[in-house]
Amino acid sequence: MNQHNTVVAPLLFSTVQPRLYRGSYPREINIPFLKTLNLQYIVSLTPEPLSTDPIMARFCEESGIEMVHVLCQDEKKVKKKEKNSVKVKRKKKPVPIEYTVVEQCVKFLIDKKHYPCYIHCSNGELITSLVVACLRKFSYWSTVSILNEFLVYNSSINIHERNFIEHFNSEIEIDNMKLIDKVPWISAQYTYENKKNSGTEAKDDASSSRINSGIPNGLPKLKFHSL
Repeated sequence: MNQHNTVVAPLLFSTVQPRLYRGSYPREINIPFLKTLNLQYIVSLTPEPLSTDPIMARFCEESGIEMVHVLCQDEKKVKKKEKNSVKVKRKKKPVPIEYTVVEQCVKFLIDKKHYPCYIHCSNGELITSLVVACLRKFSYWSTVSILNEFLVYNSSINIHERNFIEHFNSEIEIDNMKLIDKVPWISAQYTYENKKNSGTEAKDDASSSRINSGIPNGLPKLKFHSL
């Protein structure tokens, strides 16, 4: 059977939220399936952008899909280095990304204009799972639920990965986007209205407003500068 007539989802494909999907690096065999999603964006958490893959780049161009690259280290190369040096046990392996990666993803994924969207890493496992786990904190998921979902895509979780998820409480500034354009499943703790021009500094301070939605301490926060 011709592979172009076969609908095959990327490995570990799943729906994160309506019109937001996750999985492994998309291959040529996945193209017929990806077409059914009517994607507008593909976010790649990889060492190299998806545009370096000529087949996927052509598919995205022909389908009007924009490719977004968030630089992440290659897990395979890290594992290869470990094999050539002192073997590191799974439970002692460090987290392969920084919070800046999560923050970049949050800033992009909060905008409903960026959907439908497919987000992936090299194999759809650790890096994508860490990002999604942190995203869940904006939807008030319990730690138990977040970790249970993480284990669906990974055989285990070590102390570094768990701490990375549990300690994610960044305060993320959102510029050039209005609160009304936010996807409904991501909550914002603070919203700031743009200050209006006025004659005095006192009036200027009075014209600005702040809304605190009362999310408990310890959770990540979004700061919008425009309602």
